[in-house]
Amino acid sequence: MTWRHFAPRLPGVISLLLLTLTATPEGASAVQLPSKAAVFVQGPQEAALTRALKDEGTPLLDLNETFPAAPADTQGAKLVSEAKQAYDDLDYDASISKWNEALEYYIQHPSAVDAAGLGNIHFYLGALAIQNGGKAQSKKGTEEFVRALRFNPSLVCDPAVYGADVKTAFDKALEELASKGKVKLAINSSPEGAAVQLQGKNVGTTPVADAPEVAPGRHLLSFSKPGYEPTGLFADVDAAGGQANAQLKATAGHTAAREAAENLLSEAAGKRATLPESATTLATRLKTRFLVLGEAGKAEVWDVETGNRITGLSLEGDALTGSAKQIAQFIANPRPAEVAGAGAAGDGEPIYTKWWFWTAVGVVVAGGAAAAGIAVAESPRPFNIVLGAP
Repeated sequence: MTWRHFAPRLPGVISLLLLTLTATPEGASAVQLPSKAAVFVQGPQEAALTRALKDEGTPLLDLNETFPAAPADTQGAKLVSEAKQAYDDLDYDASISKWNEALEYYIQHPSAVDAAGLGNIHFYLGALAIQNGGKAQSKKGTEEFVRALRFNPSLVCDPAVYGADVKTAFDKALEELASKGKVKLAINSSPEGAAVQLQGKNVGTTPVADAPEVAPGRHLLSFSKPGYEPTGLFADVDAAGGQANAQLKATAGHTAAREAAENLLSEAAGKRATLPESATTLATRLKTRFLVLGEAGKAEVWDVETGNRITGLSLEGDALTGSAKQIAQFIANPRPAEVAGAGAAGDGEPIYTKWWFWTAVGVVVAGGAAAAGIAVAESPRPFNIVLGAP
């Protein structure tokens, strides 16, 4: 619905008012941007609000596409390839050296490997210890197999490929690992909302509600979150259990965007009569029409094309779901220029039936001028609306 549809049916001065309201407000974008939202909320509510908006079907900025991670590290993979080639060439000493070199590299760069990759390294080291050293190295082989199975419990030792002594040591490792039982591993990240892989399986999103059970010892966890670099973390678990808390690093472009969003909040830009140019600049660079900003349990959503805002949205507890619905309605049904507090969006009532609209029209008629701006006093409803330029 547009104002142009109604203007011919109203007195001339009202038509002039409507034409004024459809003009691009000061501080709003004159460029038509994709109707999607970028979410920047300080604290743990960002992940919850993002999930709630997705559940509402709200189109959101694709952070992976907008802020791609750095290219994958290939140095470790190169060492693994060289180790395998030496093994195939039956140069066991050279293979052991390369496997150990690859292992050391991955210990220093856990983000560059997954649990299956580490499991394979320890498996080869175990097999090589026995193949190269005989029964004297069977204990060393079993220890490596235990490490391998902790990282990748799905490993098997094919007796058609490996000798009986290797298979015996592997089976002993299975028994030893089973005898240790399992304990809880609590998993979280900062910021929250990262997908987690453990032992090659997805175990949930941080904070992981149902802590997985693992055998005591060292485990590798892999974290991924749109807009952040992939993160690997070793967790050492004892008989009492363990916990892992990954510190995620935003990609370079995402860091700059978050800093810009935080600056807008710190400057209380949402309380101004018009949006600052920096808000329009941020949205234009992100190619998104709506900015969802929040801190200290409160959020606001801005439409940079019209300058409209909803403020005072609670992100605490159950209120977050209701706030997500309001944001979703605001984005799905954008209105002409106004600034609204929580509760104004999505009530389905056309703007020309609001009491303050006709009061504004009366002011224009009495003043004999087209409205350059209309300030409306606070109504019994919990929002305040300002139309046009200040």
